[in-house]
Amino acid sequence: MDNKLCGINPNSEHRTPNSPEGDRIVITGLGILSSIGVGKEEFWKNCLLGISGVQPIMRFDVSSYRSKLGAQLPEIDFKTFIKPANLRRMDRIGKIMVSAVKMAIDDSGLDLSKENPQRMGISIGTGLGSSDTVDQFFRALLKDGPVGAQPLLFQTAVPNAITSHCAIEYGIKGANITFSHKETSTEMALAYACHLLREGEADLIFAGGGDELSEPLYHVYSRLGALSPGKEKGLEGMRPFDRDRNGMVLGEGSGVLVLERLEHAEKRGARIYGEVAGVGFSGSTDGVLRYDQKGHSIAKAMSLATEDPSQVDYISAAANSTLDLDRAEALAIKEVFGERAKEISVSALKSLIGEFDGSGGIRACSIALSLYHGIIPPTIGTTRLDPQSDLKIVLGQPEKRKIRFALLNGSSNGGSNISIRFKLYP
Repeated sequence: MDNKLCGINPNSEHRTPNSPEGDRIVITGLGILSSIGVGKEEFWKNCLLGISGVQPIMRFDVSSYRSKLGAQLPEIDFKTFIKPANLRRMDRIGKIMVSAVKMAIDDSGLDLSKENPQRMGISIGTGLGSSDTVDQFFRALLKDGPVGAQPLLFQTAVPNAITSHCAIEYGIKGANITFSHKETSTEMALAYACHLLREGEADLIFAGGGDELSEPLYHVYSRLGALSPGKEKGLEGMRPFDRDRNGMVLGEGSGVLVLERLEHAEKRGARIYGEVAGVGFSGSTDGVLRYDQKGHSIAKAMSLATEDPSQVDYISAAANSTLDLDRAEALAIKEVFGERAKEISVSALKSLIGEFDGSGGIRACSIALSLYHGIIPPTIGTTRLDPQSDLKIVLGQPEKRKIRFALLNGSSNGGSNISIRFKLYP
């Protein structure tokens, strides 16, 4: 790992330096598997229609839980993206991630045979990686002891297995990085990819991430009271910034972006969705399972990512329908932007796709599409705004708007915050 970034603690304050003209990082490809659509076109169409991916859980039994909903991926024929012989080596999340990279490659117009594999990298974020495989492995271990453990499962149980599958499948011999940092995992992977590109360590990097919805994960969140309706009263559902929100709905999926140095993208005549212009990190010490309830650390990350607050037009919020994070992020936005906070469009994509640690990849893809098309997807499910969330929330219908700069916010309980600044191209 690069020593210059090893000195950056994601739980401390940090700002990326201003980028010289030759260090500009652009987005040239998008790969998306989500509960509201597989592929860029279907995803974006359903985003703008405000289609919810939240449905009753079908993949495992939730009859003993108060919460019954999840934003699950549809059935996918992975042979569309991966050679059948290679599918046998991968578990479900591996297939999901490899497919997302394939989509991003196709969308970017890259011909990998013409690229130097040593100059291609991959940086993937995941909260838990192969959580379903880990569950299978330990169930057998607990039932039958060491002789019952399935050795073929172990190799895919480690978090970096999904990144390795992607590198092997597409001959990526440059940087191979996996981040696991709870709800900011994918945002961290994107930030590090940009760092490597600016340092000249690669020409292009596949950056993003994802997670799967599994039975043990659902059980833990339910027992912690984090899922809607949780410990509160009211209907189950995903309602960011709503006064009646009462917990999150878990989701799953993956999003991968092709990030390139501008000169590399221009040389091959690539279509450019937008630029990644800056990153801010910060941390808080409120507790391992708590968000920064006053929002000061979230505000710090946004301030570090934002050179000129007057130019920010859109914020893709980390808001996840929890009482603490939604309110803290609203307070943070008002702290950074003051009176102008009411002019900035704010949207919570998690209202459509649910909350999961690797959601930042899909949300980053959504920002790229918003920049490119000049339109912001709506927040759905929210009908009565929390009085403390008196922001310009895009509700119900998409908003057409030229976006000069947009922020992608990520915040995890336990104290990690990140804000990534995206810029309209050219």
